[in-house]
Amino acid sequence: MNSSSKVQQITRMAILVAIIFLLAFTPLGYLVIGPIAATTIQMPVIVGAVLMGPAAGGVLGLFFGLSAIIKVLTMPGADPFATLALAHAPFAYLAVCLGARIAMGLLTGFLAEGLKKIPFLQDRGSVVRYGITGFVGSALNTVLYLGMLWGLCAEVISSYYGVDLGSVGALVMGTAYAAGIPEAVVSCVIVAAVCKAAEKMPVMFRRLA
Repeated sequence: MNSSSKVQQITRMAILVAIIFLLAFTPLGYLVIGPIAATTIQMPVIVGAVLMGPAAGGVLGLFFGLSAIIKVLTMPGADPFATLALAHAPFAYLAVCLGARIAMGLLTGFLAEGLKKIPFLQDRGSVVRYGITGFVGSALNTVLYLGMLWGLCAEVISSYYGVDLGSVGALVMGTAYAAGIPEAVVSCVIVAAVCKAAEKMPVMFRRLA
């Protein structure tokens, strides 16, 4: 990758990172549903993974996780549950925030590349592939984050919401269903529209070296 391409790549990544932090620190980024804050911040990560590949998706996922941690540290009142989780199980919560979001970005990028190889989806047009990636990528974000939260921070959830440990699974799964499906549908539409528009700018599809 030459100097010009590197600058373009850094610029695109910087724009997407800026969008992530903008969403993270405004009401547009989080919808509080049940015990967990549902999010729309996965969408720029998914777009980056589709346009620039798994490596970019992983890097953007890292910034997604960092934005959540920074928000808890600087605005503890915005998400009381996250504040409690970070205080009582800091390493577990950091693993959830960073691990789930990095994995989501990477897996979404691999999914986007895999869908390109399916003849049926090639025939149907790229917008279908983008929509599928947007939907599945958002669902992955929900499943990975809530699944890791359940596995690593179940006692914090139990304590904060006043339920016994045996009921934490039902609480988390109910939240995943209520928040995850609307998120995935919105992500499907927005990711498909953004990525389709980006086809007119071929430079956007260059992968990280």
